[in-house]
Amino acid sequence: MTGLLAGDDLLARAEAALAVALPDALGVEFVDPHAPLDGVVLPVTGLAVTPAATAHAAALGAAVELAAYLAVLPTLTPAQHAVTHQISTQYLRPAPAGRRVRVVGKLAKRAREVAFVSVTASLEDGPDRPVALSQVTKSIVGAT
Repeated sequence: MTGLLAGDDLLARAEAALAVALPDALGVEFVDPHAPLDGVVLPVTGLAVTPAATAHAAALGAAVELAAYLAVLPTLTPAQHAVTHQISTQYLRPAPAGRRVRVVGKLAKRAREVAFVSVTASLEDGPDRPVALSQVTKSIVGAT
């Protein structure tokens, strides 16, 4: 593939994904604003909290979706996008209110029209104890 997203173009696309209404409302942010491929952090506050004072699965799902997209991003051309067509998530333990969950995607395989990503969500201060593990399949759409 030639003409892949890189530099300022990659950063702009990552920032646009972060600015989508749902992650924005949840307060999701990059682990490192200068290195968006390092994943995102979900604060377990506000809309992300259940009545049981733990992270809501849907809030975690939004962060998983974004982390998976970021993992695929450097394999895209400016004319391409990656859209999720399948997610499977196993929730392993609660993330208590007031904590922060770090969510990181790792590209397992990229083919012409599909990408497979593994995503791990862990408490920011406990990376060896995942909160959730996900497998995400993304369709590559747009000009190839």
